[in-house]
Amino acid sequence: MAFDDLRSFLQALDDQGQLLKISEEVNAEPDLAAAANATGRIGDGAPALWFDNIRGFNDARVTMNTIGSWQNHAISLGLPPNTPVKKQIDEFIRRWDNFPVTPERRANPAWAENTVDGDDINLFDILPLFRLNDGDGGFYLDKACVVSRDPLDKDNFGKQNVGIYRMEVKGKRKLGLQPVPMHDIALHLHKAEERGEDLPIAITLGNDPIITLMGATPLKYDQSEYEMAGALRESPYPIATAPLTGFDVPWGSEVILEGVIEGRKREIEGPFGEFTGHYSGGRKHDGSAYRQSLLSQQTDF
Repeated sequence: MAFDDLRSFLQALDDQGQLLKISEEVNAEPDLAAAANATGRIGDGAPALWFDNIRGFNDARVTMNTIGSWQNHAISLGLPPNTPVKKQIDEFIRRWDNFPVTPERRANPAWAENTVDGDDINLFDILPLFRLNDGDGGFYLDKACVVSRDPLDKDNFGKQNVGIYRMEVKGKRKLGLQPVPMHDIALHLHKAEERGEDLPIAITLGNDPIITLMGATPLKYDQSEYEMAGALRESPYPIATAPLTGFDVPWGSEVILEGVIEGRKREIEGPFGEFTGHYSGGRKHDGSAYRQSLLSQQTDF
């Protein structure tokens, strides 16, 4: 089964007993991060977490650890949850060889139901923001995918990149993003800055598991994450056109943020608790400033 959005995947996890719903009131800090950390220690069968009663946030829902176990990983690929790890890897390799699969362009994405633009945007009002680690320099957007294009080859679909990067909330419509030199987005930014331009990007939140996986997977510079996602899910990946940038974004996302990375502008970003268990310090040479101009979201996000 291919999942077009996060909601259908969460329903599948729930059907398989792999979604732990917590309705008791919790604190955003430190409860959410502590629960996710504890869940990750359970092992191959660790469930995803769902919180819908977070103190200080009205109607906020947070899900964590969605593909943080091998059972959930199997479900994301449409396999039985008890599929052995080796068989999952073998199946992953088999599907990888089907690349590329042309994506399917769809109309009327649910995230287009509501839009906010300009100075009316306030991320603190819209998103349930919290720190995952005590020493983090601020609130970070977790598992969001960032879409950017090569400024010198805008019509080359393969050179449109989908990646996951650390993004610190710096203001109500401002983020600090860290595009390190090895990442495609850093090359896009370098090319834009050489032309004296800002770099347009789209940020997608609340994504299906496969594009999240692809956003964290290194591909060749001219290979499309959407075409690889289609290979892994064994059906064309659904995309839609973002209204401001015109970029291709996941059709099933919950929220789309659009704006620009400001050319030749650097700010301190960090510290940030890395997955390896240490903090990487605050950095100015890597911290680029992102200014947001349009936000689109589902009605019941």
